[in-house]
Amino acid sequence: MILAFASDVFNREFYGSMTSENVIEIKDSTQEVFQLFVEFIYNKQPVWKDYDLRTLSSLYYLAEKYNVKVLRDQITYYIPDHQVNKRNVLDIATLAEENAHHEKLSQALYQVAAVFLRKEFGSDVNRVFEFYANSEVNESHALVIFKIMSMMLSIKSPNYCANCKMPSDKCLNELGITRANFVPGAEIKPTSKATSGISERVKRLVFIQVEEDNSFVGSREDGTQTKSLFLSPDYYKYSC
Repeated sequence: MILAFASDVFNREFYGSMTSENVIEIKDSTQEVFQLFVEFIYNKQPVWKDYDLRTLSSLYYLAEKYNVKVLRDQITYYIPDHQVNKRNVLDIATLAEENAHHEKLSQALYQVAAVFLRKEFGSDVNRVFEFYANSEVNESHALVIFKIMSMMLSIKSPNYCANCKMPSDKCLNELGITRANFVPGAEIKPTSKATSGISERVKRLVFIQVEEDNSFVGSREDGTQTKSLFLSPDYYKYSC
């Protein structure tokens, strides 16, 4: 049986003291996660970024319980492919602490959260404090925040542009904006072709308009927004 071949734990449960009539009852996993676990053993390769980090943490638990090392390694390897932003970074760090007993998983989760904060705020601890002060945090988050900030400061990473959030050697300064490189909040400048952008004194990117092709919302210096600006590298460039 493939399960018994892939896992020495399954092997003992199937061929150990249990009789052939016994059924192995799984009580510590959801059906979705256990099905994903079994499919992996049967060589169905998941697209890891399609599953949220909590699901992958539950899957890691099964990989640990049944001693499937290749699955544990894949989960931790692909965690950095998941999107981290200001809305979920604390949730990811909290998930890391919840899985502190799974050291490698916890480390990988803390790492992606810390890398995001380092990229977003550099080594400026005060900005991180301000960020969390304006978030819905409580005393239960204190340990998590302490750990993530300690890790953030220890990361040896390249300097990032404060405007486009790219590594300094890949800064987008003077490059035209596209859908692929769109950075909300980044400062831009209109070219001579962007007549509406010039007249409206558009200063920053806000978001791409889903309902309109090749359009985005920009903001002026005072924060007021302008809609339906033409999303083209010939019309607007980054000003880092």
